[in-house]
Amino acid sequence: MTEPSRARRLLDSASQHLACGADVDELLEQVADGDADRLSEHQRTCPHCQAAIAEFRVLWAPVQEYARQPVRLPQRLRASVLKQVDRLVHDVWYTLQLTDIGAVRVAARVVAAVARDAASQVPGVRVALGRSTESRIARLVSRATSGHLHPHAAVGVLGRTAVVDLALAVSYGQPVHEVALEVQRRVIAELKENIGLQSVTVNVTVDDVSPKPAE
Repeated sequence: MTEPSRARRLLDSASQHLACGADVDELLEQVADGDADRLSEHQRTCPHCQAAIAEFRVLWAPVQEYARQPVRLPQRLRASVLKQVDRLVHDVWYTLQLTDIGAVRVAARVVAAVARDAASQVPGVRVALGRSTESRIARLVSRATSGHLHPHAAVGVLGRTAVVDLALAVSYGQPVHEVALEVQRRVIAELKENIGLQSVTVNVTVDDVSPKPAE
């Protein structure tokens, strides 16, 4: 039987178990991850597992050998990627969407304003502000929105990707966790629909709650 045929038979049985009850799929994954020598307590005394692992190592060896071979990157592909990267980072304070009829750029401060407005409309949110942290990236992000009319969300943008940091104050008595999750959902949906972003990450920190109403 050829090696491909043997491998195919073993892969087809990936949902089965050995006589000892060990999951074949887990053993295959163990070998594929390079952990064939890291035997569990059961495997150290189980001939079924030891035989399977030994067989899988033989079958997987050509794959590992192929993976170690260097892959030559076509020069044209490299140049094309570098050109796209250069265009994306030409102005990091704007999103960039290339179309057949031109380019669409949206300022980070606009992304910040939309994020802030979407968050403030969530029931239970009293105020949504930019989340400030002491890091180099946070300082760069704050530069994108400082001095503008809507510096109420710290935003990092590149191409059609955005990362938004929001700090919330919620009304007393509201389910804080649910409010934060709803803010994430609404801000992501609004930025994708309104700005045309493809990938949006929204980090939410609840820093305050409104005072409890006097009884």
